[in-house]
Amino acid sequence: MRRVAGHRDGGPSHAESPGESSPGESSPGEVAARVCAGCGRPVPAGVFCGCCGAELDRPADRLHLLRPRVFAVAPGEHVATPMVMSSLFPHLPQTSRIPFRIGMVLLLAGLVGCALLRILGPLIVIAALGVPLLFVLYLWQSGLMRDLPGHALVTTAVLGGGLGIAWVLTTGGVLARAYGIPLSAGFVLENLLGVDLVISIGGAILMAVPAIVIRLLIVRTQRSPRESLDGFTIGALGALAFTWASTTTRLAPQFVSGLIDNARPMRLLVESVLYGVAVPLTAAATGGLVGILLWFKPGHRAGEHPGKVRAALLIFSGLVAVIYTAIWAIDAVRLAKLPQLVLHLLMTAAALIAVRVCVQLALLHEEPDPFSEQPLLCVHCERVVPDMAFCPACGAAARASSRASRRIRRQSPPVRENGTTGSDV
Repeated sequence: MRRVAGHRDGGPSHAESPGESSPGESSPGEVAARVCAGCGRPVPAGVFCGCCGAELDRPADRLHLLRPRVFAVAPGEHVATPMVMSSLFPHLPQTSRIPFRIGMVLLLAGLVGCALLRILGPLIVIAALGVPLLFVLYLWQSGLMRDLPGHALVTTAVLGGGLGIAWVLTTGGVLARAYGIPLSAGFVLENLLGVDLVISIGGAILMAVPAIVIRLLIVRTQRSPRESLDGFTIGALGALAFTWASTTTRLAPQFVSGLIDNARPMRLLVESVLYGVAVPLTAAATGGLVGILLWFKPGHRAGEHPGKVRAALLIFSGLVAVIYTAIWAIDAVRLAKLPQLVLHLLMTAAALIAVRVCVQLALLHEEPDPFSEQPLLCVHCERVVPDMAFCPACGAAARASSRASRRIRRQSPPVRENGTTGSDV
């Protein structure tokens, strides 16, 4: 087995000469190397290829384009597992997600408690603000508020909120007119279902508008390299601002006028989980999908298939229309509240899986940062590994952490007790 030292950007490796070290030994700064079957490059002999992220012990096949067994944001999870924390907060390592898990549990507890006790004011506030507030805290905790231009974040939130308010005010009048059509019941039902479908799909389209506007008007002035997870952040923020504004605009008048005063606790519980959990999570995944598609820039590493990756991202982004059509169908069937909530949560899970697949494809195939293979601490597995596009030990993408985190760790590399730097891989 050869040993490689400090080759940059996947360039030629430097094999040791016979007199430099004996087999099984390595000089400081050198790590064992092997050839990756996915990209054909000599890389540090870990579990994963540091250049393309492929699993080194698995033969190259069609699945290596997706690597479904190991999520690039959370290496301990499968791509097809709809975990909320790693899907909604991709820049955070596993340990940093614990406070957000606690926050989500408190959110659910608040919804359940207020619904069962029929405390309507706080119930509406928690349902409208819970998930969006967690996402804003994520932007602060992960360092994304420093990574992304402040005016881009503010514009995204304001535009999304304004569109949400305008959409509810507009469609509220349309629905009222649809209910008041003085024709036969069959025609009224047919017309109303058509209106509901337009409203459902139209709302999903408007959620994507903030990401499109930022991509066209603001990102051109950004000097830092384009990253797919930046698009996810912008898209999810705009969609959450839309749902926050629309939920508040829709529910607040009902509270003021007393329309929900006589609602049963079970109905309040189902509606609060629907508006406070299912709707914002589905919206965040929808906006994130669109943002990833807009920000994705394919790389030029060996073995890449940028056309196939773009097509896959486009197909999964198109699932947004399918998901919201299914949501319209669930509402149109007029099921009992509990089965309706279960079906809505299944649609949320489908949206989360779709966005996880897109995140995985984007991170595996976008243009990476230049890397030096100098020792670096991986925040996901907490091992010292070469600074590359992917952690050779756990397979996490380097871009699954903020620019600020990467910059700090590169400026302060880990040091051995004897004063030298080295790698665990």
